Amino acid sequence: MSNDPQQIGKNFRGHARQKVWTALPDPLLTEVTPGKPCGEFFRRFWLPIALTEQIKELPLRIRVLGEDLVLFREKLGQLGLVHLHCCHRNMSLEFGIIEEGGIRCSYHGWKYALDGTILETPCEPPASQVRFKTCLGAYPVVEYKGIVFTYMGPNELCPPFPFMDTFDEEGDIMIPYLIESPCNWLQVMENAWDPYHVVYLHTKAVRTQFIDAFAEMPKIQFHERAYGDFYTNTRRVRDIIWIRIHDLFLPSFTQNGGHFPVPDQSRYFGRCGLSRWVTPIDDTRTMVIAWRHFREGDDPKGLTDPNGVGLGRTDFYGQSGDRDYETRQKDPGDYDAWVSQGPINIHERENLAFTDRGVAKVRRKLRNVLQQLTEDMNVQRPSDIFANPIPTYGGDTMLNIPVQSGRDDAAIQKIVALRVAEIYQSGDHLTGKQRKEFVVKELKDYEQSWINENIN
Repeated sequence: MSNDPQQIGKNFRGHARQKVWTALPDPLLTEVTPGKPCGEFFRRFWLPIALTEQIKELPLRIRVLGEDLVLFREKLGQLGLVHLHCCHRNMSLEFGIIEEGGIRCSYHGWKYALDGTILETPCEPPASQVRFKTCLGAYPVVEYKGIVFTYMGPNELCPPFPFMDTFDEEGDIMIPYLIESPCNWLQVMENAWDPYHVVYLHTKAVRTQFIDAFAEMPKIQFHERAYGDFYTNTRRVRDIIWIRIHDLFLPSFTQNGGHFPVPDQSRYFGRCGLSRWVTPIDDTRTMVIAWRHFREGDDPKGLTDPNGVGLGRTDFYGQSGDRDYETRQKDPGDYDAWVSQGPINIHERENLAFTDRGVAKVRRKLRNVLQQLTEDMNVQRPSDIFANPIPTYGGDTMLNIPVQSGRDDAAIQKIVALRVAEIYQSGDHLTGKQRKEFVVKELKDYEQSWINENIN
């Protein structure tokens, strides 16, 4: 390094970039409180808000999309979700008394039904009409396989509960988990649209957190559907072309393949290892609520652990802040990637590149839909296109297609991925066992066509 005072510092540009650090977050994509476009967008969908195991004998105070709420199970077993504060004198209903048919405020005894209707006002005189003039805010609730969902939008726009085809498969053990992150929802959700981080963060940065095969740079193709996207994530592992498919539904639902696959033999239409939602608590806090799927054959090396899944934890590395700080520095995971961007990531400070196509795509899609929402106040949901069960694709297919002599293998992988995507979509008119049998047969026939081509 030169000792010339005139030369020192010529290549240091911290001060020159000060303007970047005055940039602000993008409010359209990140603000989720009531009345904000993104908040209203979320309110057009059924969202997971809690695990069943969290609901005990006392009311559960929660916060969702910037609203403070109370979740409870009334004495006959039904769930209720109401605004936190009694509409009489604003005492918090986290101190309410749970009874048959509803919850009672412990301040003056006003009792509320599950839909927020005021049932009793015991301290009022018999002639009082106050209970007919107001109500408590409340939302509908669906409880399914350990997860509690709600719809927080206008009643007249409430869609049917979206029942995906992966929610009830024979032989599939589904275990829910919930993990909070102290950051904006978007930077958690975008992680699923960024398949390239798996190569480095999860494999090359420090160690293999999942499987060694993730170290190979994948070939990515994004595919649009009527109500969401999916992408094919393709690699070669010796004679196997491995197509890993991710479902991506706005605002925040994703499904991916198995966490510890072994791509050493043919596999057809393997289903997802994770069904995941990102639910905003508010603008700077987020919940990941998901089901881990455990099926026979999904984990040949025994690396999954159903007992490690639940409230605040899951069985794969780096999803929460439960590790000590030094460990997180030495071996960071997904949680560290999205949380360290700050409470709300500032996009003007980024420099997106080729491998950020998915991130750029989802931000563009969100911006477009939020601008439309401000105009017509309605959005398209999966249930607007398909009756339940809604077909999804997330999972792994592995085809035995060896390297073709004299042909560009990258081009071959792309051809195979595009055809597999077509085969998956061609089964959308079927459901259940019929759909699976159809897709598996088409995949086997396609694999055999490569063998026949080589023979001929």
